[in-house]
Amino acid sequence: MSSLESLLASFKDFKVSRGYNYRYYFSAPEPGKLSLLLVHGFPSLAIDWHHQINYFKAKGYGLVVPDQLGYGGTDKPVDHKEYHHGLLAKDLVEIVDHEKLTDVIAIGHDWGSKTTSVLGNLFADRFLGFGFFAAGYVPPRATMTFEQLQTEITQALGYNVYGYWEFLSAPDAVELVTKNVDSFLDLIYAKDPSLWKTHCCPTGALRTWVENNSRTPRGVTEELQRIYDAEFSKGGWTGPLNYYKAQIEPDGELEDAKKIPFANYKIHKPVFLGCTSKDEICLPAFQKPITAQFCPQTTVHDFDTGHWVLNEAADEVNEALDKWIAGISASGSA
Repeated sequence: MSSLESLLASFKDFKVSRGYNYRYYFSAPEPGKLSLLLVHGFPSLAIDWHHQINYFKAKGYGLVVPDQLGYGGTDKPVDHKEYHHGLLAKDLVEIVDHEKLTDVIAIGHDWGSKTTSVLGNLFADRFLGFGFFAAGYVPPRATMTFEQLQTEITQALGYNVYGYWEFLSAPDAVELVTKNVDSFLDLIYAKDPSLWKTHCCPTGALRTWVENNSRTPRGVTEELQRIYDAEFSKGGWTGPLNYYKAQIEPDGELEDAKKIPFANYKIHKPVFLGCTSKDEICLPAFQKPITAQFCPQTTVHDFDTGHWVLNEAADEVNEALDKWIAGISASGSA
């Protein structure tokens, strides 16, 4: 059994009040230590945080690292409305409460940053701070449609970074991704991160890539790739792709965001923002000002990597996070 497979074997289960079972890694904190809630994105798994799990467990920090809804060993409802981030945030708080943790910092990557943002909007009193990797803080989108968002982003950045959402939320996306999954994952985990700008960002480009079964080398370890292959072939793609449907459908993000009071848009707790300089979608030039606008206590660290920073720069991520967390502990917040 490999080290990652051994880690997976130690996961546990908990059924949240919505009736869904979550599978997650848990390690209790040593006396006087904080706990970390680590929230993965698309298309990832809790195991993507393995470098952080090993590092912070060795230092005595508590850890809660779930397979998000739709992934891995966690339940996978087919209705996209079950994937609203307000619901996901409540699920995670219930897991934290179940483990009787008090001094907790929530940290997200990719879509996990959106869920972590909502944790800050709705449950700020339950956390000492919030961290974001690649994608920074995502403010509620209570009035802006997806079409309006694309227009605004294109005007601000010079190109539409969200063009691929249209394919991932399409009725035939699950079928096409399943049929040409190697092609799809090649591009998602491309060793050359610049391919995202040409083959993900333009509307229709990702569909063309997948339909043509295009290939490119991946920048992921063989051990992690074996786990991806096993978990996604077993769990399917309906759950992961529902994150995009939940954002685009009329009953999605607009309705979910309306449940967040305007006064809660700002996060007044300490925030860590890990920017990825070679990321063609989560551009630092966009992530930094948005996060700074809504999170006045933001510490920024720039990583010279693509989107998958947790594995590409694991040592640097761990050291930067550890330093920031130590500052929170020293301030007397814990």
